[in-house]
Amino acid sequence: MGKRKLKTVFWVFLLLIVTGLIGCKQKEPEKEQLCHIVMEKGDGYQVTDPVRTIKSGSDVSFTVTLDNNWQLLGTDYHGETEIIKDDDGKTVEIVLHEVKYSESICIQAEKGKYEILYDANGGQNTSGVSDRVSICYRGTHQRINTSIGTDLFFRKGYTLLGWNTRADGSGQAVGLGSRIAWKAGLVLYAQWTPWTDEADFIYKKVSGFAVITGYSGKAQQICIPPSLGGLPVRTIRENAFADTDCKTVILSPGIYEIEKWAFRNSHLEQLYLYDNLEKISDYAFQDCDMLHTLHINAIEAPAYSGNYFDTFQDKYDRLLSMKDKKKIVLFSGSSTRFGYDSEMIDQAFPDYEVVNMGVFAYSPALPQLELIRSCMKEGDVLLDSPEFDAANRQFCYQKELDYATFAMMESDYDVFAQLDLREYKQIFTAFTAYQDARADMERKNYDVCASEYDEDGNEVEEPSYNEYGDYVVYRPNSTSEKPIYGLPVNYTVNAYPKDTYIDSINTEFQRFLDQGIKVYFTYSPRNKYALSEDSTQEERTRLHEYFKSQLNVPVISELEDSLYTGIYLYGTDNHLSTEGAQIRTEKVIRDLKEQFAKEEKK
Repeated sequence: MGKRKLKTVFWVFLLLIVTGLIGCKQKEPEKEQLCHIVMEKGDGYQVTDPVRTIKSGSDVSFTVTLDNNWQLLGTDYHGETEIIKDDDGKTVEIVLHEVKYSESICIQAEKGKYEILYDANGGQNTSGVSDRVSICYRGTHQRINTSIGTDLFFRKGYTLLGWNTRADGSGQAVGLGSRIAWKAGLVLYAQWTPWTDEADFIYKKVSGFAVITGYSGKAQQICIPPSLGGLPVRTIRENAFADTDCKTVILSPGIYEIEKWAFRNSHLEQLYLYDNLEKISDYAFQDCDMLHTLHINAIEAPAYSGNYFDTFQDKYDRLLSMKDKKKIVLFSGSSTRFGYDSEMIDQAFPDYEVVNMGVFAYSPALPQLELIRSCMKEGDVLLDSPEFDAANRQFCYQKELDYATFAMMESDYDVFAQLDLREYKQIFTAFTAYQDARADMERKNYDVCASEYDEDGNEVEEPSYNEYGDYVVYRPNSTSEKPIYGLPVNYTVNAYPKDTYIDSINTEFQRFLDQGIKVYFTYSPRNKYALSEDSTQEERTRLHEYFKSQLNVPVISELEDSLYTGIYLYGTDNHLSTEGAQIRTEKVIRDLKEQFAKEEKK
């Protein structure tokens, strides 16, 4: 404390010497008002030109260089502060907006507490110093995002494919940038794959790039070099690898486009790519019926960090940590994020852990449910409440992936590699859409956490998500009962055909049931005035009986209990207010207890 006081006194003294006054006001009114800003010294960073003089009311920027393993958290400036980070996270521009007074500003920085040691394992450090690099992380997520690696090590003639807890690759594998559970003394070894012989590729030179047009090799694994003939590989043309017998293909970082039919009718089973590939479609892999696994390595800084899409991986981390525990998993879209007080469920069912896996209803539910199922065991409970306004996705009928699928995977691409691609459509088209969507987005870093922001992207003082995965920013009741969007939803039998929606969701439910997982169907909340004209009381009763008779799992709630006056909704027609979420949770707890009691009597 004594050192800090002396430091502050010194800088205030310096400020007074520089300015000759305490504020911005000048004694002579005809002179322009000036402000003098001093960025204080501190541990873990250096400021270029820390003393600045500007016009009152204007902006001022400072360049800050962080020491290794340090993170900039913010400043104590009372006004609006903009923080712009380079991709490496070490160089930061701090912009103070509309400065009106002379001030001494304190920078808040923190050194990471969780050390991971990276071993080049046959490669070389890009800085030419040591073959081992130590990086410390803040630990803002339950598991740690690893380094993308390409800025750490290189090895001539090899592509960095990922990390492993053992040098020989026999331990736990982790993709570049993907997450791993931290433990003291953790060492990750670089995993290298040799480039396929350049003589096996047929290519031509186009505008300073190598464009691959054919392949003459017979290898089961192809690792495409980043350059051919001294030119960077940019494109793989139509039919270049058509009808090949290769089982694994590794696309090098820097490849920009894979054209249609590039791998048509090949025996490809798994594909590795890097997330700077911009153009690729499913036509590139037409008739590749054995392709089942896609590995994505991060080479770009994340764009969706802090976004609600990013909550999926934090929720998944919690679910994964409870893989061997008895649990209740809540699922649908954002109505589940907003719609439960999981602490109440936790208290009502003390033998179970609770995980809220709701994120976004307008992205296909099937891949999300498959990932959830992989972390559940016999005796666990899945409580599903599909949102009817996104029924084709929520009832697992839509097999086509979309950009949001990959947005939810961005902070841990390894999770996506668990999915069997043969169950889905438009996988690579969706990846391109994802790349297009984030092309102009601000790039962040993995330390940014969704709980630091509200639903609209504004920073919050208290976490916006609790440990269960509920969105917990206080949401007052509405003053109006009227619908928000004016988009009426059908609560009619005809809107949910058996051969599409019902059969699709029953198929997925059966997978859970086959593992001994209990599955219960309840209803997502909805403004009762946001229904279609055909959704009469009589038709809603028919729909409820229809679900009870056609679904292969118990419907534990009454449909009418899910319809709320607009007073208990917030911002949309299916996001409950804080009080509304508590009311709904009480109903679901009651329904679940009654269902458990019925089963005990059998």
